[in-house]
Amino acid sequence: MNVSHTLSSRAGFRIANSLGTILMAFCLLALVGCFSSTKVYQTDKTITYNGALYNMSNVQKIGTRVEGKLPNGDVRNMKGMNKKAVNALLKESSPIMVTTAIEMDSQELVYERRNITKYSEYSSMINKFESAGKKVSSFMANKKSTQLKLK
Repeated sequence: MNVSHTLSSRAGFRIANSLGTILMAFCLLALVGCFSSTKVYQTDKTITYNGALYNMSNVQKIGTRVEGKLPNGDVRNMKGMNKKAVNALLKESSPIMVTTAIEMDSQELVYERRNITKYSEYSSMINKFESAGKKVSSFMANKKSTQLKLK
């Protein structure tokens, strides 16, 4: 009886050892599963507008430009102009070819370019441009977004 007792204790050690190994392997697999579910977001960002594709992945600086080209060829910076200043410029010479653009390092996205003859046209143009600028800012701040289609 002493011999059978020795064999059953050895078998018990083998089972316990195997069970420990199996539990250790299960824990390692669970741990690997936790690390593989870590979210990694792509940093490739692109903006599409009027059929053109702009790569924003390595852009360091984003700015805006609003300028008006007078009929005599002079170009004026119209960024931040109030109603009085725009009306004075229109009174001086009309129509004015106004260009709104988003500058991205060495790239430029011309958002809109058109002739204006009155302040209401300029105001609606600037409102649309500011809305697009907010969309671009929001897009660049969102790590999950990879593509923005401007309209």
